[in-house]
Amino acid sequence: MSQNSLYHSATGEQAPHCIHVVGIGRSGAGYVDGMLRTGEVEDILEDPRARIAALVVDIGEDDMLQAKDYAAGLKQRLKERGIPEERFQFEMVSLEIPERDDLFNTLRRMREFLKLEYPRYYWNPNYEPWLPSNFKMPQVGDHMPRAFAKALYAKAYYDGDRPMEKALQRFVDHIEKAQLPSIVLACFSLNGGTGSGIIVDLARHLSSVKLGRRIPVVGVGQLPNTGDGEEINPALFPTLNEIDCMLDDDKNAGVCAVWGDLYKSPFTGGFMAVNTEHSFQRLSSYTQNDEKNRDIDPKVRHRIANEVTNKFAQDAFMRFAYKDDGKLLFRALRPAGFTGAPHETVSGKSRNWTLYNLAKFTHPGVQVLPGEPLSKWHKVMNQWVDHIDDYSGLNKDFRTDYAEVHIHAPREIGFDEIDAEVKAKLESNFLVPGDDSTIQITNHEFFDHLTSYADIILPGMAKTDLDIFWKARDAYDKYDWEGKLLHHSWLLDLGVLMSEPAIRFNGMAGECLWGCACWVVVPYDQMRGDALPPANRTSILAEGIDMMTKTVVATP
Repeated sequence: MSQNSLYHSATGEQAPHCIHVVGIGRSGAGYVDGMLRTGEVEDILEDPRARIAALVVDIGEDDMLQAKDYAAGLKQRLKERGIPEERFQFEMVSLEIPERDDLFNTLRRMREFLKLEYPRYYWNPNYEPWLPSNFKMPQVGDHMPRAFAKALYAKAYYDGDRPMEKALQRFVDHIEKAQLPSIVLACFSLNGGTGSGIIVDLARHLSSVKLGRRIPVVGVGQLPNTGDGEEINPALFPTLNEIDCMLDDDKNAGVCAVWGDLYKSPFTGGFMAVNTEHSFQRLSSYTQNDEKNRDIDPKVRHRIANEVTNKFAQDAFMRFAYKDDGKLLFRALRPAGFTGAPHETVSGKSRNWTLYNLAKFTHPGVQVLPGEPLSKWHKVMNQWVDHIDDYSGLNKDFRTDYAEVHIHAPREIGFDEIDAEVKAKLESNFLVPGDDSTIQITNHEFFDHLTSYADIILPGMAKTDLDIFWKARDAYDKYDWEGKLLHHSWLLDLGVLMSEPAIRFNGMAGECLWGCACWVVVPYDQMRGDALPPANRTSILAEGIDMMTKTVVATP
């Protein structure tokens, strides 16, 4: 693998990047779909130093078949352009649902597997499989509890022919052939069971085992929108908590203090939570009122709107990630502190999340058409700029010190007015006032003359800034012990339920499944959200550099 630097600090120049993707579950497969349709992929692969790998993992193969077709199409495009096909690798892994006894036999051996993987593993004499003894095995097509998805991944990674371990190794081997810097995107749905149940172990194996923490791994978790249904998945609460305990340096240090360095955050390149609510509202608002759609069943209309929203969001994110040979993504991660040199990086701790907020302003053939007065275009676009804060998914108190915006629109409408409107909206609703915040806006001509939208990058988010966090907590609290167990994933193999109080250690989180003394050094009130993080990242950064500023010599 090339030792080229991602960023040359002396010149400010960046090398092109190879962006590799792992997609888990249906949503994750959608991001791989978006990547495979992105024309920039073959542009990158024209460079003989480049390699790109894509891996899709799911329970059953139905939701991966489209990605398989798109991969075949990409290989055909490479062939037509004379680009060697071996520069691109695609693989999909369908996790099988075994017989119940077979799965439980694997789970009973987890101590052996973990001991081989991690010598410091504590051999708990009380260990039992984390799935309840009366657990009813789901079938392909059913909802998959996170704890069950974790079990299927464990079997495929550790036991038998180890298809998951071998697929990850092939994925990494292809990455190692690249002679350009690489970034890995690990994409999944925060609201599902399969993706959120598997990602915590897959990302750990990728970062801490296979790649050795040498290549940035960026988590990409899609947040639910109102099109996903009125009921909130209670599993979202422990999912957000587990990821928070990976991203927050203080919480992660508490986990590692008990369970060791293997449980360091696997998201070495940061984590981006993808918000699609604005796009869904933009799309569904006209489908409900369009005369042509009056005769369509509202449920069908709603489902189509949600499918189109997801496809647009996944495509838009991948266009952003691959634009300018991946340099755009790399630069967007720098203000969050994940791609800078160690000496220039200050952690945002509890505010280490980054929001990717997709705001859609116009839709093909709706409200405004080419040739109509620019005043009408601007009126429609400004209408949806006004909704950026309404559909951001963030509470009204959220403030950050930096915002990066990429506006995509037809050239003929001009960018000056839309830039000014977006800037004013973000400054008044999302940025710390005064000179302690910065907004960077970049314009891009979009190939579709009927579509305009913005990628809005907001670092410095905490899990408690998300309105959905509190709704998920309420939904989670309604479940009994066994129901709550099935919503967990990370550390279940150690017997730890992160989102429950450690009864034997007052005030701490992480109760033990088997009644022993499992815990983590994380205050339970922080896990619940009762103890809120600092108001914004500015105060965290100020505290982080306080000791360094005392050494600064004043200029005469």
